[in-house]
Amino acid sequence: MINFKKIWISCNQVLIVVCLLVTLLSTSVITFVQPVNAMPIAAISASSSENLKVLGDRFDRLEKYVYSEKWNDVITYIHGPFGEIRRELRMVAAQLDKTKKEKANTLANDLFKNFVKLDNAANSKDAIAAESAFKSSLQNFEDIVELTQ
Repeated sequence: MINFKKIWISCNQVLIVVCLLVTLLSTSVITFVQPVNAMPIAAISASSSENLKVLGDRFDRLEKYVYSEKWNDVITYIHGPFGEIRRELRMVAAQLDKTKKEKANTLANDLFKNFVKLDNAANSKDAIAAESAFKSSLQNFEDIVELTQ
């Protein structure tokens, strides 16, 4: 005669052992696998570095417009390609440690204020004020780049 009770108890014991093995195996695999967040952080850093390079190139072009007194181009360039500079610099600053982050955010705010001055100078065709505002904004940007290194 088949004893179903003994078979049932044996099956339960085997299932318990299998569950324990699966739990142990999955825990050890999770421990040795690289964290999921590590890859996006590295990608963001590379992206931010590339964004800083692009912004640096844009400053070169803006400089040409300022010194050749092409006021419409200055205004268009500030509102066009530089339209997202504040957001870009905030993303870069977010990756820095607390002290550098605060300094970078202050510099980004100063840079934005200098862009407002540059925009106003370009609207009034004031070459001296435009050059001064451009030099200040460029210095702010270079200081931010220096913080990231």
